[in-house]
Amino acid sequence: MRLDSGDLLYLSREARRLLDQADLRRVELFASGGLDEKQIAELLSAGAPIDGFGVGSSMGVSSDAPVLDIAYKLCEYAGQGRLKLSTGKPVLPGRKQVFRMTENERNVGDVIARADEKLAGRALLVPVMHHGERLKTGCVDLESSRKYAQQQIALLPTELCAITQARSPYPVVVSQELSLFQKKVKEQVATS
Repeated sequence: MRLDSGDLLYLSREARRLLDQADLRRVELFASGGLDEKQIAELLSAGAPIDGFGVGSSMGVSSDAPVLDIAYKLCEYAGQGRLKLSTGKPVLPGRKQVFRMTENERNVGDVIARADEKLAGRALLVPVMHHGERLKTGCVDLESSRKYAQQQIALLPTELCAITQARSPYPVVVSQELSLFQKKVKEQVATS
């Protein structure tokens, strides 16, 4: 059984208890999800009943260098919204657009919406692939990407650029239409 996120110590103990209770002692537990050697050592010293560990980003990248730890989540298939029901890791169904709000030439928040919504703010997502082919509009050289990133960071509220954690996080909200669509897809999953 793979445990990929959350409180791995608690989840491993609970999974082991339930598996043993069901006379499934032969089922082993495997943990992954952004693990490094320190976290593995902590889990083992706490007695986590985990049989194996998966290490990805931390194995191939030095801890003093930036790492982009991402995962692909299916959100639409054959025109139908899809979602993940894991606690604390929601996947919003369907194609989406992100609208960035600005005030006084500063970024003040983002709204995650359905792709066909028309909201205030600047739409951030642009197509870069179509039918497996790269689009010219999606091609940007590295230096242009770097300059754009620097410009966008400069537009963030100053407190978000400090080393210490900001008192208020950058606001990101889900549009009402996307929230309703998520609820509808959850209800469809529950009845199927």
